[in-house]
Order: sequence, then structure tokens, then C-alpha cells
Amino acid sequence: MKSKNEILAALARSNDDRLLLAGLLDKEQTCMSRGYLTHTKFLDLNERAKCTDAVRLAGATGHALFWGGYEEAERGIYLFYPDYLDGQSAQEVAPLTLLRAHKNKEDKLTHRDYLGALMGLQIDRSVVGDILVHEEGADIIVLEDMADFILLHFAKAGRKQISLTREPLAALKSAAVTQKDGSGSVASPRLDSVVALVFSLPRKEAQEKIEKGLVFVNNMPCPKPERQVNEGDRLTVRGIGRAKVVSFGGVSRKGRVFVQFVKSV
Repeated sequence: MKSKNEILAALARSNDDRLLLAGLLDKEQTCMSRGYLTHTKFLDLNERAKCTDAVRLAGATGHALFWGGYEEAERGIYLFYPDYLDGQSAQEVAPLTLLRAHKNKEDKLTHRDYLGALMGLQIDRSVVGDILVHEEGADIIVLEDMADFILLHFAKAGRKQISLTREPLAALKSAAVTQKDGSGSVASPRLDSVVALVFSLPRKEAQEKIEKGLVFVNNMPCPKPERQVNEGDRLTVRGIGRAKVVSFGGVSRKGRVFVQFVKSV
């Protein structure tokens, strides 16, 4: 178990990192000293990775969890819960609210439309979690203390009229995602090779994106192009898309490994 100063010295690479991690560790200490649930704001994938390292170094993994309202959430909050709660009950009382945006059937609205309209309300991105776009509109997960403000002011997205309702989190609708099966071969199951194949990138570009921290494996950044990819791994390339590696098959005469994958398009 490391002290707060030791953790900040080990993990903070910028002032923003320092503020993020100091706030996280303060939440953990408040939970332990005062005996009630505490939480961060919504974290993106990079912030989540840094906070996960900090939680581990603080020895807090037994009373902390990352939760975005559903199991596959990309954005979520870190919850710290006292002894009288367990992980499941902490999820149940997490301060998250589901707002459902209803649109006209003929209107076509994208994730960008909803997010842009929300940011136009002059709220911080950190109070909004995942936005799951579906045929009826979108399900938007927000921090509970911002729900009433958004309900009152969020009436348009992409210049189209919408209406909002508050719904039980258990009623969350999945995003309407089209998936495409793909296959091909790689020289080896290295991350750079697999990313290049799956996302149709030159291998050099795939390496650059990995080294810049734009590639995530199972929602965690992986800056090492040589990392071995396994069956079942979920790959995310920021700004491009997501995919899941289904299987590695046989080897060609030239020694290349066959890969099957499913990509969200």
C-alpha cells in the first residue's frame, strides 16, 4: 500500500493527472474515514486506466469498483463503498440516472448530435456517461445531480426536436450497432498486426496509434505494439471503432496466422 504522495509521484505525468488522481484518492479516504459511498465523475478510458493503477497502489481494490450503469460501459465512475455494502449493492445505489431521448421516427440523429447538443448546454463532459443511440432515440447515462437540469434544458439534438424521460437504469436499451464479420491473416498475433488488419490501417499507422495511447485492449490502454492479442480480446481504436477477436485459426504455408473478428460499423 502506497501513500498518496507516493502514488502521485509514480503515476502523475501532468498537472491534470495530479488533479485527477488526488481527487480520486481523497474520495477513497473520505469513504474509509466517514463510512459512506463516494464517487468520481465520469472517466474516459485513459482516465480509467490511471485511476485503476492508483486504486491498486492504494490497496483499495476490495472496496472500489468502476461502474457506468451496465457491464460493457466505456465511460463510468469509480465508486468507493464502506464495509456495510458489497460491490453489487454499491452498483444499485450508484448516483447514476438514465435519461431517454425520444425523437421523431423520421429523424436521423447520431451520437455526435446528442453529445454536441449536451455540450451546448455548457455542462462538463464528465457528468455524462455513455450515450447509446437506438431506433427510438438514445439512452443517456448521467450523474444523478445533473439529471433535473438536463431534463429541463435538453430539447434539441442536431436541430431536431426531442423529448426526455427519466427511466429505471434496468430498462437501459442497447445501442443499435451493426456488426460485420471479418477475417484475414497476420504475421503474428501482435497488437500492431491485428489492429492493422481489423481496422484496415497500414501497420506503421497502427503502431503510431498504439504508441500514442489511442488503442485499447479490453478497455485498457496498451502502448506496446508487440503485445500478444488473445481470442476474445476487445479492441478499441479511438476515432475509428471497436472490434472483438473471435478466434485465431491455422497457419498458412507462409507461416501467417488466420484471424476471425467481428467489427462494429
